[in-house]
Amino acid sequence: MEDQEGRGAESGGDALSAEAAADVNVVAKGGAVQVVGQVTQRGLSFFFQFVAFRILGAGGFGRYSLVLRVLSNAAQVGLAGYNYAAMRFITMARAAKDPAAVRGAIRGALAGSTTASVLVTAALLILAEPIASVFADTDANEEKLTELIRIGAPYILLFALMQVLRYCTQAYKTMVPSVMVGNVIQPSLRFVIGVSVLLLGGGVAGAVISLNVSIALALIAGVWYLRRMLTPDELGAVPRSRFRPMTRFAIPQAGASLLGVQTLGVGILLLGAYESDQAVGLFALALNLQGPGNVFLGGIVNIWAPVVSDLHEKGEMERLEALYQMINRWIATFSFPVFAALIIEPDVFVDLFAGSKGQGAASVVAILAVGNFFYTGTGPTGYVISMTGRPGVNFINSLVAVILYVGLGIAIVPDHGVVGMAVVDSIVTALVNTARVIETKILVGVQPFGRTFYKPVVATVVGAVVLLLWRFVPGDSIPIEVAGIVVAAFSYLAVLGKLGIDPEERHVIERIKKRAVKRK
Repeated sequence: MEDQEGRGAESGGDALSAEAAADVNVVAKGGAVQVVGQVTQRGLSFFFQFVAFRILGAGGFGRYSLVLRVLSNAAQVGLAGYNYAAMRFITMARAAKDPAAVRGAIRGALAGSTTASVLVTAALLILAEPIASVFADTDANEEKLTELIRIGAPYILLFALMQVLRYCTQAYKTMVPSVMVGNVIQPSLRFVIGVSVLLLGGGVAGAVISLNVSIALALIAGVWYLRRMLTPDELGAVPRSRFRPMTRFAIPQAGASLLGVQTLGVGILLLGAYESDQAVGLFALALNLQGPGNVFLGGIVNIWAPVVSDLHEKGEMERLEALYQMINRWIATFSFPVFAALIIEPDVFVDLFAGSKGQGAASVVAILAVGNFFYTGTGPTGYVISMTGRPGVNFINSLVAVILYVGLGIAIVPDHGVVGMAVVDSIVTALVNTARVIETKILVGVQPFGRTFYKPVVATVVGAVVLLLWRFVPGDSIPIEVAGIVVAAFSYLAVLGKLGIDPEERHVIERIKKRAVKRK
């Protein structure tokens, strides 16, 4: 099979087919909206954590990160995968023009996630003290962690309902409502309320409470957006639920989502059990600095998921692979230079974020960035596996990854601390994402590497060489090092431009130009 991406590249920029252009439009528009949302969310989160780290210190920030990780994992269990089930089953119902099934999918997902979340919340309230005892090194710290976990318990139900509502709207192949709720409204409220509380001396407890308040307000916005999305036929239809097949899809997907190494935050949990709050804080800081490199992947996957379901249901496998390869090239283009900079100049980013309080985090930042080359370079492969009806495979992948991560962590962290945890993280990330690429080729018949994937790779290598050579420039100050990063970035862009623009990018650029002309 000659892929569409290759044909366009070889022909020197032939026009895309109508179907390919339509696919590019959907992904580019949805991805652009989500990327803006991701930038907003991660930017607000970055500055919130910047303030929190400066006010609370590494120890307090580590305690907050640990509590947040416990709550996030509990919320994933309470969500029970019904957000993905809602998106998949609504997408299929809309493709079949079945309004009753659309309503049924929404109702079933909300009912399932509510039931699971209430049970998980009750369990967390009961088990808060034993959970805290795993991570606390003194009785006083155990009491503080117990209180913080119980204060944050309402987050579980609020988060689950908000996520289900967001994914329901994504089934309509638009990202605007989901982005507004989860990437703009909630983080904006969290930033404003959280920073205010911290400045007023609310401490870690105040930060946790502000998180709950922001989620509750965003949930109200989610209800409003979803009601606006429903068509008159869907609003008037009598719901016809397929709760059992939804649940059969949701449960393994919930396991895959929960047991994702990055989602579960195993590194933070293991460091909390074996090391101090200081070590947890440094690891959380290093993870936060990886955020800019993951923005585009995080921005593209949510619009990608319903597109995968739609094309797979129609049997359009050539279109699916062409789009898959295009998206992976885009992700690499935006991500690879960021991780290269983090590997070569990690101390610059740590100094800018944390100053002297971040001492010891630079090597952790660089090691984690190595693993993230594999995470972003293999693209949204997990979604291809799940959204073509194989969530169980993803669950097995995630389960094996977590077992490996925990086993290596227990063996390495006691002797090598936070640096050892970073090495484990990168090894497991590389292995699991490589395995997913192989599985996707075998099970679905598609793979993420098109003929022009080499372009961001070559450009990144050139930019990295420039940044390494910059080290010979006299001086060792932050402004000089930042200038080197800027020069390397321009070198990267110059090489990328020299290698040429693919038909998909040319199509997007032309659409942007036309829109700009119309607005004038």
